[in-house]
Amino acid sequence: MRQIVIAPSFDQEAEDIGVYIEGRFGDSARRDFVDELRATCTRIATLPRIGTFKHGYDTLSAGFALEHNWIFFDYDDEVVNFVHIVSTSRDKPSVAF
Repeated sequence: MRQIVIAPSFDQEAEDIGVYIEGRFGDSARRDFVDELRATCTRIATLPRIGTFKHGYDTLSAGFALEHNWIFFDYDDEVVNFVHIVSTSRDKPSVAF
C-alpha cells in the first residue's frame, strides 16, 4: 500500500463537510462520513491507478466520487497525496484549486 499523505486543504475541506453533515443530520451521520472517508482513502491508496481524470473539475489531480463529494489526489508508486475534497453540490467553475 502507498503511504497516505493528507494535505491541510483536504483536512480543512473534510472538516467543513463534516460540520455541515453534523448540523444537518447529527453527530452519528458525521462519524459515519468520517469513517467512510477514512476507508475510501485507504482503498484508494491500496489500488493502483484508481480514480479518473475526466471529472470536469479544473485540476490535474485524479478524482474519485464518494457519495456527494469528489476526492482529489495525486499519486505515484510510493505515496498518495489527498489534496482536496469538494461537495458535488458546489458550482464547478467556483471551485478553486
